[in-house]
Amino acid sequence: MTSKKLDDKIKLTARTVNVQIGQEVKVILKLYDENKKILKQKEYKEKVQENTNVEKRFTILSLSNELNIDSSKVKYVSGWIDADDDGEITREYEKEVWIEVIEGEEKITIIVELPHSKETGWGAKGLAGHTAMAIGNRFFDYGPDYSNNKIFNEEIYQADLNQDGDMEDNVKIDDIPNAGFYFAPGRPWWAEMISKEPKNVTLSQVLSFISSNWRNNNVYGTVYKIEFYIKKSQSNRILEWWKDRYKHLKIYSIKPWTGEQCTTTVKKALAYGGINNIDWDTLTPDGILEDLQTEIKSTSFQHKNEKAIITLIKKEAEDWNP
Repeated sequence: MTSKKLDDKIKLTARTVNVQIGQEVKVILKLYDENKKILKQKEYKEKVQENTNVEKRFTILSLSNELNIDSSKVKYVSGWIDADDDGEITREYEKEVWIEVIEGEEKITIIVELPHSKETGWGAKGLAGHTAMAIGNRFFDYGPDYSNNKIFNEEIYQADLNQDGDMEDNVKIDDIPNAGFYFAPGRPWWAEMISKEPKNVTLSQVLSFISSNWRNNNVYGTVYKIEFYIKKSQSNRILEWWKDRYKHLKIYSIKPWTGEQCTTTVKKALAYGGINNIDWDTLTPDGILEDLQTEIKSTSFQHKNEKAIITLIKKEAEDWNP
């Protein structure tokens, strides 16, 4: 059995037997699920060419679209050309060709800034530093929002920010009791520092942002880039998770039972895509870096079981002091 990606060009060919040039013969293409159960099939008519061959060109994606089948459910394809136009598979010179569908892949990049070695108190325990991620070149991250000039709509945030028993108010930061690391509106963190349109920020922009002197961006800890590959269906679910989080930013909190913070959002997004290798009690940048080093492997067909590639992209600032 051969293997093809959804958008690979496929040419099904057969040399005809006892059929006239220009005559049409039957071509049958079938789509199957993971259990090799037929999802749908279609019969075509193709003319015999001057060289007595018959050809049918297609991609699995175009065939799925034509038959109105979700391409993510298609795991196998078969094709048969009725080379002697007798309506049956003649074993001497015909065969049904089977193709296994290789799912596309997406590179996932996790960015981890560790707390500076000079940090003390909560910072040394993991409150300092940052964890973020990119799906391909699309960047996402999360942090607290203490903006004094912003109105927070509780319905949009899907949170009772002023803690009055409903989610119907427009509030300011001063209306939120004890706003801080334990309870605050969420926001894109580095992404919002980089652009007024944080949902459009790219990984390339973030890497450039990080490379600047820490006085320009407050990134003063050691920074690592962790890269691995996952199935496209998994990355689509992770993207779906982040789109929903950017639409409803909810509650930032270092208490996992109250809200989310930078590391837990990355962990939850990965888990939503089926990447469950991060320990449930991992809550800090150094903790997730350790899990990524030891637990994460690529899931895509092309990079199956390869360990994540970890690259040091910035050393901690020697001239920073708490």
